[in-house]
Amino acid sequence: MLWGKLAALKLRSAASSNEKAFTLIEVLLALTIFMIVISFVTPIFHVILEQKESKIRLQTMEWEVFCNQFKKEIRFSTKAEVIGTGQLLLTKGSDTVSYERYETNIRRRVNFTGHEIVLQHVSTYSFTLLKNAVKVTVTDSWGKEHSVIAYPLVEWENPL
Repeated sequence: MLWGKLAALKLRSAASSNEKAFTLIEVLLALTIFMIVISFVTPIFHVILEQKESKIRLQTMEWEVFCNQFKKEIRFSTKAEVIGTGQLLLTKGSDTVSYERYETNIRRRVNFTGHEIVLQHVSTYSFTLLKNAVKVTVTDSWGKEHSVIAYPLVEWENPL
């Protein structure tokens, strides 16, 4: 009888411990859900990290376009004037073209009207008038410094 009570007690404790534990199916199901979530999270991190690199590459391409446009503008100008270090005035025939800061951009205006953004994400910049040339130095929002020197086709009226 003692063995009978002891065996019944062991069966009850085993049954009650099984009720509190996870079954193999529950563990496999949880592991499957976890693996599915991880498989979606990894590409998302990859996309987030790639966005910064693509923005930097885009900024470099935008700088190249700005340089080409700026050099063309300088080539056909007849006079250049730098006001402080923040504004460049170019004379092209009867038109005055200005380059100036507009928030985090550099904009181009003709005869002080219009609003053409020529370079975005600019942290700092400066225009320097050299002997018959203009130097532009720009630091973008990511800390990379760019610089270009542009020369006119004809000598300016106001060489240094």
